[in-house]
Amino acid sequence: MPPMKIRDGIVLFAGKMSRNLLLEPIVSNTYFLEDDDEMILFDPSCGKKIAKSVESHMRKRRKAGVKWKKAVLIAGHSHIDHANNFYLGDLTGAGETHIYVHEAGFKDGRVMNEPVAFIRNMIEESKKYYNPYLAFSFPYNVLMYPFAALDVFSPDLAVKLFSRIGAIPWPSPVNGNVRPEPLRRNDAEVIDFENISIEGWRVDDKIILSTPGHSPCSVSLLWPEKKALFVSDADWIGNPVFMSSSMKDCIDSLEKIKALTVAGKVDLFLPAHGQVKEGSEKILEHMAFLISRLKLMRSEVLSAYQSSGKVKDVRRLTKALVQGSPFFKTLKLINYPRFVLFIHNVVAVCLEEEGLLD
Repeated sequence: MPPMKIRDGIVLFAGKMSRNLLLEPIVSNTYFLEDDDEMILFDPSCGKKIAKSVESHMRKRRKAGVKWKKAVLIAGHSHIDHANNFYLGDLTGAGETHIYVHEAGFKDGRVMNEPVAFIRNMIEESKKYYNPYLAFSFPYNVLMYPFAALDVFSPDLAVKLFSRIGAIPWPSPVNGNVRPEPLRRNDAEVIDFENISIEGWRVDDKIILSTPGHSPCSVSLLWPEKKALFVSDADWIGNPVFMSSSMKDCIDSLEKIKALTVAGKVDLFLPAHGQVKEGSEKILEHMAFLISRLKLMRSEVLSAYQSSGKVKDVRRLTKALVQGSPFFKTLKLINYPRFVLFIHNVVAVCLEEEGLLD
């Protein structure tokens, strides 16, 4: 699909949803921003196809006589479908280039965007609360039985094999010469608009906002002049998808976006997946749906916990919810690997944040 002009200075390179994550990766949208002599890539996505499309667009712009003094690449978070093609920063011809990732997206000084390590970490986080190899429904549970059996005798070997096999469809990150820089919490500043204050990091006249929930390192980019907000996965329909996700942070981040929209600072909403939304009414409707959905999710989990005699077994509680709740039955239908939504993690995150898990 060719790049799509959203507004002057904003071009969308559309990603795609995976038909099956065991066979192909999700590809996030990449947004190309131009503002005079500054160029920004938000969510430099994964895979050669979208990267080559961005390369081609940059060459056309430079042939047209555009010269960028400054180039900035921003990863909406460090997940493997968002923080991949950092090498694009080497191709801008700009005199000054930066790559920004929230500090929580680093481990041992490196961005956590390597597929095998990402999947291994995901399994190890989940295993603190339940056995993830036994959390899949038919027919994928059949594929998981060997890992579940191996986990009994050699847990480390099981997770090593699972992470390597699970990473096969995902492209390795393509880094360049520019070293990613952490957006440090201590460096954020409070920025006052006419009727609202927000905390973030300035990129000239634009602002990077911390919008955690999907991940601790999730950020969004606000372009005040365009009233445009690039949100990465703050509105991911599967939130809170991982054990590193947060129900409370998801809601708080959506409330922050809602407040910016109500204050008249946002009327263009640009997600990493899904459709761009224009107009405050559509954005507020989207926020209301997501917030109410998260609150319903938490309410049903806590209600099931109480009615079950305060069962703390995540797998048992998830099974009860899927059998007894129309809402959770629907979640099961769109669960991994067709869609990144781990119901067991949803249940565990809700209980853990309420202090109900050991």
